[in-house]
Amino acid sequence: MGLFGGQTKQEPVSTPVYEEEPFDELPPLPKANSTTIIAKGITVTGVIRGEGNVQIEGRLEGEVDLKGGITVAVSGTVQGPIVADAVRVAGEVTGSITAREHLCLERTGAIHGDVATSSLIVENGRLDGSSTMLTPPERPYEPEPEITSQDLQFGDSYELEMEPK
Repeated sequence: MGLFGGQTKQEPVSTPVYEEEPFDELPPLPKANSTTIIAKGITVTGVIRGEGNVQIEGRLEGEVDLKGGITVAVSGTVQGPIVADAVRVAGEVTGSITAREHLCLERTGAIHGDVATSSLIVENGRLDGSSTMLTPPERPYEPEPEITSQDLQFGDSYELEMEPK
């Protein structure tokens, strides 16, 4: 009802028309993170095998066989053998460790078992077991590139004189 008893006039409402924009292809999905985290409060029982990096903040009861690295965080515990390229222990591991490239035992870490690695760093952590040093992994030979006189750079006033042969 209007102000003085008359009818209120309503104006028609128009809805906007939207056109879909065509697209050629869907955008690519983001790449998956190559680190798997076993979170604090989680217990995993079994075998972890594959490629990539694993960070253990919870508990793992079983064995680890990785082409990659494993980090046992301060809150993490592992009961079982570990085989990986690189191993970092800040928590507790009960079992043998074979680190093909290097092993780092941090000051908060404890290893109750034997270790075998080609590079061992101990930062006041606890190692209850023996250590065996492995031969470092072979790196592919990459020859040094040849340096020619054109590759050399000198100051503004220097002139390179080539002697004829």
